[in-house]
Amino acid sequence: MLKKIIRGVVSLVLLTSLLTTGTYVSAKTPTPTEEQLNKYMEHANYPKEIIDMFELPQKQRIYEEKAVYAYHKHIDGDLKESQDQESQNSASGDVNAQTFYNWGSTLTASYVSQPSAPGKVEFILDYNFDWNYKPYYTLEDKFGLAWTDDFDPYPETARYAYRAFGSNGNAGYAEYATGAQYTYDTYSPGTGIGWVYDSISSFYQNGVKYDVYRHKGWGQVKIGKYSDKSGAQEQTSAVGTYFHKEGTFTGALTFSKTPEVQISYSISYDKAPDAGTTFTWTKYAY
Repeated sequence: MLKKIIRGVVSLVLLTSLLTTGTYVSAKTPTPTEEQLNKYMEHANYPKEIIDMFELPQKQRIYEEKAVYAYHKHIDGDLKESQDQESQNSASGDVNAQTFYNWGSTLTASYVSQPSAPGKVEFILDYNFDWNYKPYYTLEDKFGLAWTDDFDPYPETARYAYRAFGSNGNAGYAEYATGAQYTYDTYSPGTGIGWVYDSISSFYQNGVKYDVYRHKGWGQVKIGKYSDKSGAQEQTSAVGTYFHKEGTFTGALTFSKTPEVQISYSISYDKAPDAGTTFTWTKYAY
């Protein structure tokens, strides 16, 4: 516990140094480059794998909010449609069969060092996913975040992005991207927030059709609440969950403080492995 506190103090000292000395990027810089943002994150204690994974809009918010690394959790697993699951189960007796994960997701918590109001504790939660798979069904997929300790999401900060990677035997490879979309599907005060987006199976660029073989995306939201200023240590847990639709019925996301993200009509969805994390913070007397 003491090591975590020390790391947090060091992060804040380094952060202040970065913002005031201008060694890597000045707070007055209107549009810092991605290289400068990477330097900022490096000195705010973000691991290299998070810096490499975050897309530019995610990094920009980390910088703008003067955030420092709190914790992250990565999970690998499989996300397949039901017919592929059945085929895999029928072949599970093959001793020579190997398991190759097609799904990876990461939940990252960042501490906002300068909250929006005195006495508030605020975090930025980022959920990133990477799905190497060609689903038969490309409908409206949903994903969401849930957390403990009654932090409220700030809906105006909620956004997501989706990227599809396609191939064409003659033309090679191309990419489709939505860019950061400031929207959300639903949210519950003190509990969670979720997104919906249209996954695609193919797209056209310059008149050439590309078949999608990989899907990547992320959701991000800022959460906060007032501290009781007791100076006590607290631990907050959060989880990120993804649902791939392959049925007729459209489900609604719900959130619980367990934490857990669920969906109605779950028979219409394939659920990815959860990505969960726990991070420590202090009820400072700001």
